[in-house]
Amino acid sequence: MIVSVDIQLKKYFDEYLFEEYKNDFTSRLDYCDMAEISRFIVDRVRSKQDYFLKDLFVKVEQILLSCDTTVEELIVVGLFEGIQNIGGSEIDYYSGFDKWLLPTSKLKWDRLIDTWEGSDWRNKKIKG
Repeated sequence: MIVSVDIQLKKYFDEYLFEEYKNDFTSRLDYCDMAEISRFIVDRVRSKQDYFLKDLFVKVEQILLSCDTTVEELIVVGLFEGIQNIGGSEIDYYSGFDKWLLPTSKLKWDRLIDTWEGSDWRNKKIKG
């Protein structure tokens, strides 16, 4: 569902799936697959080709509002954490995605940061 929002993302992901699994999808690694989507997103943000992110995060929000905990964890740990890790210091993961994140996504995005860093970053953000 997520990759369907952009033709370039779908093409990239389909090529990744073929290369990674050679049409044998019996042993897919969902978190690695999601990290590949994260990589695409970060690469596009870096190159300022982020035109599709609004639609992507609308889709993510829809999923988060109606999914079970397994899918939620895949989104949060696979996609969000992937973006935060892959973006490194080049991308402000504290607020750099705020313009695209919708309420539920933003809440889970921020809680993920809290998990790794505590909540002090929120105070710095307010003061800074």
